[in-house]
Amino acid sequence: MLIKSRISLFALMVALPIMLAFVSLDSLFVFMSILILLISGKSLMQLYILNFGSDAAFEAMELRALRRQTNEKDRLLNRMMVFLLNLLFIIFFVFTYFAIDNVFLRIAAGITAANWIYDMARTFIPHKAAVNNEEWTIKDTLAEIFLWFHNILTIAVVAVAFAVKFL
Repeated sequence: MLIKSRISLFALMVALPIMLAFVSLDSLFVFMSILILLISGKSLMQLYILNFGSDAAFEAMELRALRRQTNEKDRLLNRMMVFLLNLLFIIFFVFTYFAIDNVFLRIAAGITAANWIYDMARTFIPHKAAVNNEEWTIKDTLAEIFLWFHNILTIAVVAVAFAVKFL
């Protein structure tokens, strides 16, 4: 069952954007914008729950994450899906860079693409405090601040690029 859901998720995230690119670049832009906004919004929600949410919500989120990563094959499959999704997002921001004529938006799209490249590299590096149950350090706090910045910048760039392109 897990493999079927992963294959359908792969089809949604990779095959559908490729097909939309052949139909119309505007439809690809709309689809990818919605997908990126949903994923970044979910990530911001998880960060909020981790920092300001109740213990019950945090424990439920941890239990779901533990169920998803039960064995090594599932973890590798999850990492590969995240890697492919990040690669797709990088391609989207490169497309945004060339599709928009505003200089400041181009700079923001370049910075966002670099953030997603960093996020793609982090996919294969386990978080030290999460793996070893160690004490939270200033490095972990800076990484969390970066995640807030990364997701907010992603949402802002997508929203502004969508407004400039279609409004």
